[in-house]
Amino acid sequence: MSYNFEEERVIKEIREKNAKRVLLQFPEGLKYFSIDIVKKLREKLPNVNFIISGEPSWGACDIAEDEAQQVNADLIIHFGHTPYTWYYPKFPTIFINAESNLDISENALHSLENDISKYNGRKISLTATLQHVRLLSKIKSFLEDKGYDIVIGKPSNRFMFDGQVLGCDYKAAEVEADIYVIVSGGLFHALGLGLATNKPTIKLDPYLQKSEDITNDVRKILKVRYGKILQALDKRSWVIIQGVKVGQNRPNMIKYFYDKLTEKGYDVFTVTNKVLTLDILRNLDRNYIDVFLVTSCPRLPIDDLYNYEKPVLTPGEAKMIINNSLEPYIFPW
Repeated sequence: MSYNFEEERVIKEIREKNAKRVLLQFPEGLKYFSIDIVKKLREKLPNVNFIISGEPSWGACDIAEDEAQQVNADLIIHFGHTPYTWYYPKFPTIFINAESNLDISENALHSLENDISKYNGRKISLTATLQHVRLLSKIKSFLEDKGYDIVIGKPSNRFMFDGQVLGCDYKAAEVEADIYVIVSGGLFHALGLGLATNKPTIKLDPYLQKSEDITNDVRKILKVRYGKILQALDKRSWVIIQGVKVGQNRPNMIKYFYDKLTEKGYDVFTVTNKVLTLDILRNLDRNYIDVFLVTSCPRLPIDDLYNYEKPVLTPGEAKMIINNSLEPYIFPW
């Protein structure tokens, strides 16, 4: 397998906790391996009942505690994430990193150097998703040999690694740098890095073994987001979406926005939701509703709900409106 699922550690944890019924939870990109993992675990633990969660899992904010209770599980094994910044599950849960076994090639490193050289900066911030964070030391050494000043920032909690970022947590990128580099597959985390820093952003992809300058992609998204913000300025009827997944429920934030918006004399409605889609918004919508504010996950308005007919804002964007300040762009919050 191209990922390290730490089966021996999983077996050890299950034995130590004497668990007899175990729920395995995987993010979407790792579900493909789930049945193979169960086959391996059954060889050593034939008396344990393994259940695979088929529900979407979007991060460490989305631990299947309710599912585990419904199926009478003793333990959750959650693959692919470290514990979340401000939420730790109450249900017994073991986090398995599932780090990638991929290395980064010399050709990919030279591709990265070529993209960096298009800019005048010499100070480079290095970040990575959990699956590839172990590659940072190799990339750092390569770039330092080329004369660059490399900084790998500290994460937001003790469970994360230096340089590690999440789709909603770029604390490790809160460093002074000229260019920001992220080691990740796809565009999801890289676009978030660009939105969080508003600086030149380059993605180094271990799957494709090449780098890509996505700075212009970030600028295009920012234009769209500012368009949504301008549409929402002075609108007087708001719906606040309160996420009720355990790790996405932010009651203090709900209160903040409800109070601030009602102080302005606006009509404010609160709607609870677990999995927000365009269809759910359309079912809620009325002609007198002006703006939707999503407080569960800041990536939903940007990645999934960007083409809705009315502004769907992140908390940071709503705060910009409340503060009557369009600079800087606030992401995430």
